[in-house]
Amino acid sequence: MGQENGSDSDSEENSRRGVFGEEPGASRRKIVGPAFKAVFQFAKFMITLPITLVRGRRGKMDEVTVYSAHPSFFLWLLIAVGFTASAIVARYPQEAGLLGWIYVWALLYFLVMLMYDISARKLGLWTLIFALIWLGSKYVEHMKNVAVLGSVFEYLANLKPEYDPGTGTALSWLLLLPWFGSLLHMALNGRKRFTPNEIGEFHFGEGSELTDRTGLRFRTKYRDVLETVLTFGGGDLIAVDNHQNVIKRWDNIVGLFFLWKDLDRVLHQRAAVMDLGEEKVAVEA
Repeated sequence: MGQENGSDSDSEENSRRGVFGEEPGASRRKIVGPAFKAVFQFAKFMITLPITLVRGRRGKMDEVTVYSAHPSFFLWLLIAVGFTASAIVARYPQEAGLLGWIYVWALLYFLVMLMYDISARKLGLWTLIFALIWLGSKYVEHMKNVAVLGSVFEYLANLKPEYDPGTGTALSWLLLLPWFGSLLHMALNGRKRFTPNEIGEFHFGEGSELTDRTGLRFRTKYRDVLETVLTFGGGDLIAVDNHQNVIKRWDNIVGLFFLWKDLDRVLHQRAAVMDLGEEKVAVEA
């Protein structure tokens, strides 16, 4: 009888602790705890980002943490223009026409950014082409008195789009939902921590990933100027081996252009340590 009671109590204890000998809420805490920590670290990163971009990082650093931007992060442009234009038009209704064109151009910028990758070289080339076309049309209109682009510009001017504060505000509020989702995604899945020895990545619900930096070289690539502007100097960070094979790639690192100096310093620390180690081995030999 005593053995039966003992076995019953043991089974109850095991059921409370779970199959693997853990408390029922332990697995939940293992997921929720890192998630809150990741969100806090991301909030700290975003708050201090403007200061970092202007002044740079201060003091000795053994690691640099960066974040990859989710595509929905780019919505901040339309959200900011929408709320700003609505506030201005509400106070100065006569500016509705000007702000209507500003919103149209912001929307066009956003769509072109999504559809095409425009590098600095392509941007310069297309700017030169359009400049030549515009100068050529002006020359023809002046010398031959024939309308070329003038009629196109006149047609666009006659459209007279006007910004509607109600519509713009409603769109901005709706776009805030996916934008906040992008921030949450960046906090939980977009963090990359670079140290002299390894690269750590956190993926919510899946775990962490560590990559050994041995034999890896790093380079930056700014494949889209439009995305670079919207990510505050962001770009792609590429890890390659000695044969220039791409091992890992992190797209749209926020503020990469301004953080690269600090990141490069951390990445070179391992190279310096390895060189010192090789020299020491050679001396001992």
